[in-house]
Amino acid sequence: MTLHDRLIERIRARGAMTFADFMDAALYDPQDGYYTTKAAIGFDGADFLTSPELGPAFGRALARAAIDCWTGIGKPAHWDIVEAGAGRGILMRDLLEALAKERAEAARTARPAIVEVSPRLREQQALALEGKELRWASVAHALAPIRGVVFANEVLDAFPVHVLVRAEDGVREVYVDAKDGALVETLRAPSHPDLRYRVPDSLPVGGRWEVSLGAESWVAQLAAAIAQGYLVIIDYGGEEADLLARGGAGTVRGFSRHRLVADALAAPGDHDLTASVNVTAIRRAAEGAGLTLAGMTTQRDALIGLGVREAYGRPTAPIDQLRAASKRSAIDVLLEPNGLGAYTVLCFAKDAPADGLRFLAR
Repeated sequence: MTLHDRLIERIRARGAMTFADFMDAALYDPQDGYYTTKAAIGFDGADFLTSPELGPAFGRALARAAIDCWTGIGKPAHWDIVEAGAGRGILMRDLLEALAKERAEAARTARPAIVEVSPRLREQQALALEGKELRWASVAHALAPIRGVVFANEVLDAFPVHVLVRAEDGVREVYVDAKDGALVETLRAPSHPDLRYRVPDSLPVGGRWEVSLGAESWVAQLAAAIAQGYLVIIDYGGEEADLLARGGAGTVRGFSRHRLVADALAAPGDHDLTASVNVTAIRRAAEGAGLTLAGMTTQRDALIGLGVREAYGRPTAPIDQLRAASKRSAIDVLLEPNGLGAYTVLCFAKDAPADGLRFLAR
């Protein structure tokens, strides 16, 4: 029985479910969830591409960010480098390799760890990081107290969202119901009383607004696990004002083979589902949990500040010239102002200074 069929049965037995519950099942169902069984990251046959997949430059730059964070907390004898939601493990692999080359002392004293809920992705991470001492945890609390830096690259966009609509009679929530064997949308009263107050007054009638209670809670849990250090979040999204500029169009979308999916409700579990991150809400959650905003910038400015455009020399051999050109091309994609370069970089601190962080210097 497919996930689609099981969801139809669930709805018939219990009634319509919130879109947040549908998205959670589509992405994380133990048997058929996209991230638990099918997530395809990279180029060949993949559904989406993340910055680490473009080569080691991204990991090398974040290794320099980690060094700055290590310095900021006083270069302790032991410190933590944690990646939350590490995909195939490529970023952590590249970061640790670059750290060993750039600052041997920091590499020797580092305690790398990954927070990952997907058994399938953990297997891929173990392959990428074979031979390296590493800890895995399903929740950040299991790694507490964390003293160092936590990186979360393109994690928050994968958290389920409640989809709210400003209707003529007030705020309604999008639910997923069953009709003639298909999954369809229906509007009902908000599932949580406080959700009706999360919709900005300026959202037009008919406009959609997403709220990720899960992402906000997750950031608060990370904050509680950090004893001293930094949380660095890299993701696509924007401030509340930026999201409102979309005129209520909403940001939920599905991806398969790098293409948008026409119907996000069709074939749950077979494709990725995502929504743009509300940076304002995440900042509010982090600060409410005891973190301080150290700075906010774009991926482009952060990577330039970390020296991602370092010189490759002037190779004379044709093959070396080709390799150098390929590296430059990958870096150009990372810095693309209308693409990955526009991603938001948020840095929060706890009992640690904001100055001295090169990725926030521009």
